Amino acid sequence: MRTDSKKTIRRSVTAVAAAGALAFAGAGGYALAGTDWPAQEARIATVADQGPNGGLQGRGNGHGHQGQGQGQGQQGQALAVPAPVGTLSAEEAETLSMMREEERLAHDLYVALGEAWPDRRFDNISAAETKHGDAVATLLANHGLPDPTAGSTPGVYAYPELQALYDGWLERGLTSKSEALAVGAELERRDVADLGAAMAATDQPDLDAVYDHLRAGSENHLRAFERG
Repeated sequence: MRTDSKKTIRRSVTAVAAAGALAFAGAGGYALAGTDWPAQEARIATVADQGPNGGLQGRGNGHGHQGQGQGQGQQGQALAVPAPVGTLSAEEAETLSMMREEERLAHDLYVALGEAWPDRRFDNISAAETKHGDAVATLLANHGLPDPTAGSTPGVYAYPELQALYDGWLERGLTSKSEALAVGAELERRDVADLGAAMAATDQPDLDAVYDHLRAGSENHLRAFERG
């Protein structure tokens, strides 16, 4: 997924939403709002911020609607996925598809490591990875692209590169809890780099907004794992 593109990113889009454009879930932190923007007929996702322990913070829409985060007791700002404004290139579509699988890999790995080494970071961050994957799935749907995770099996991936990473990380992570946390940190460092590369290779505002948000979440996850 990495790219050497040096294209400058236009960051004019952040968390944008018209009044009534968002549908908020409960503690889950993710919702689809049907066709809240009928002109574009695009689905809109909300993704909760990640707290310092990898959990999901509370969400607010700027108008007094806030929810309690998962195990955090803090308030955060949700991201609204903007409606698509252009057609994706083949490279952008492939990157988006692989990003969906990467988020699933992270979820599957943290679930497996959490079963071997009980630690709330694995529980919190695996839940956050589900929300990340849901946001990427919304981008795929908005652009009329198939979801590569449909009918998938945990720990099995269509991309050989991802399969090799999962197998190697799982084997290492099962040797000790300290190694499992090191694996989590390594995965998150890769995610931060991959998301940065994906942002550098697109000027689609909806992709840029989601990738930027997910990168911030991965940076929080990395800090949680690096505490050891």
